[in-house]
Amino acid sequence: MFWIIATIAAILLALPIGCLILIWLYIYVYYLSYIARIFQERPLFAINRGQPIEDAEDMWIDGPGNSRLRLCVLPSSGRLRGVVLFAPEYGSNRWSCLDYSHFLRDAGYDIVSYEPRGQGESDSIEGYKPLHWVTDFEVADAKAVLGWMKRRYAGQVSSIGVMGISKGAGAATIASVNDPFVECLVTDGMFAVYTTVVPYMRQWVKIYSRLHWLQNILPNWFYGSLAKACFFMVQRERSCRFPSIEGALRHLGEKPTLMIHGEKDSYIRPVMAEKLHLIVAQAGYATHDFWLAPGARHNEAYAKHPEEYRTRVLAFLDDHLPAVHSPMPVGARGG
Repeated sequence: MFWIIATIAAILLALPIGCLILIWLYIYVYYLSYIARIFQERPLFAINRGQPIEDAEDMWIDGPGNSRLRLCVLPSSGRLRGVVLFAPEYGSNRWSCLDYSHFLRDAGYDIVSYEPRGQGESDSIEGYKPLHWVTDFEVADAKAVLGWMKRRYAGQVSSIGVMGISKGAGAATIASVNDPFVECLVTDGMFAVYTTVVPYMRQWVKIYSRLHWLQNILPNWFYGSLAKACFFMVQRERSCRFPSIEGALRHLGEKPTLMIHGEKDSYIRPVMAEKLHLIVAQAGYATHDFWLAPGARHNEAYAKHPEEYRTRVLAFLDDHLPAVHSPMPVGARGG
């Protein structure tokens, strides 16, 4: 009798598992190509593009391989207090840093801003067209800029702060892992591939399938596995890799983070940003702050709350960046 009951129980357990596998294969064969196409569609972001200013240093630096990256240095207005790397959002240029961080100059910070390959005036990559998702190419570009900054500010600062917007925040965060030169990070509108795509998977499948009752009962891990299959397909097609921002956040170590996000962000919903903050909080290594800016949409926190934005960012950097080794007036600093 025991073996009969055990056999029946095993069959009952195997049936739902087998059904899930069949459903997964069905979606993979008939719908994954549609999901991959939607994944690669460019959203209609309102992109900021700044204009050059006279007292900035505008230059080319060596990027990964034989490429060149466009970079500018906006010197502090007075004695050097610290240095901040600004990582711009998808589609913007190096001068867009002025829209988010110009107040840092008045507080004594140099701002270094750049354009990753395929964006602005930087060299492009043959066969690769950037998307709004972070790939290994953008991470390599951020690392190249960090390497240049180490040489540029050798003897002046022991570490820097990073301020990234949207896609740029993700690339700079990954590049900062295991790099002691990066002391702390400010992110605005940052998003990751997995925690963004999985919640949208249900909607994307509904576009092409009428079995809504079935889609609603499938667990998140089911959609997560489909999302990973989609990532693999797109990586192969575009000859790139989508590194894990979630994984990078788990390995930031003791680097303090300030995450900023718009309360009314309809593309990267607040719950997605909160999941990223939760990852940092659960790692338990460093100070972590999260500001959900009331009424702000994607990357609108500064536009909606300029005073509070300045206060929060400056207080964070002042608290966590060490003093410079030899603070010098603007005229005494060179390239």
